[in-house]
Amino acid sequence: MSENYLEKIYGVDDADKQRDVYDQWAASYDADLTDADYETPGRIARALKSVLRDSEMSAPVLDFGCGTGLSGLALTDAGFTRIHGADVSEGMLREAEAKQVYEKLTALPTGNPDPGLVSRYRLVTAMGAISPGAAPASCLPAIFMALPSGGRVALSFNDRAQADEEYSRTLERVTDSSEAVVELDEDGPHVRSAGSTARVLVIRRR
Repeated sequence: MSENYLEKIYGVDDADKQRDVYDQWAASYDADLTDADYETPGRIARALKSVLRDSEMSAPVLDFGCGTGLSGLALTDAGFTRIHGADVSEGMLREAEAKQVYEKLTALPTGNPDPGLVSRYRLVTAMGAISPGAAPASCLPAIFMALPSGGRVALSFNDRAQADEEYSRTLERVTDSSEAVVELDEDGPHVRSAGSTARVLVIRRR
């Protein structure tokens, strides 16, 4: 890659600057992540599928922080048929649109997602989207509490997020909530070439 955005993004903590970096990265993002053996999208798509009945596979999925659409491709490969993407980066959304796997794409403001948007879905994914260098930790409870009863969020927490006290405590508050049922929780590879790992979870709201 001409510039190591994979490392650069973790050094940017201003939301507007992060969006600018993702816009700049959009054209090379797929090649960079594919070359680096990015395994999280496939892991999350398979994890979500594993807890669903066949009849639930046709429900719309909100792919929060969809980026260039690698996550949408993973959901399609797993058998999901109605995928809606949302991201803060217009550059990433243009790349996602070109993949033709999304029914709908939405540009998000920085910060927590609109509860009115999330509440329309029973299935939400956040594939590498809630971590340092991406969405703030507060996005997780904002998404979870906006889910309807029986709704699910499938997400990853990479090793950087797990090492960050704010992210780890936020995840613990959600999973320990009386509203939450953790249906799947497993560790595995994230970006294999970097030796990074991620915890993949599927959490259902009671």
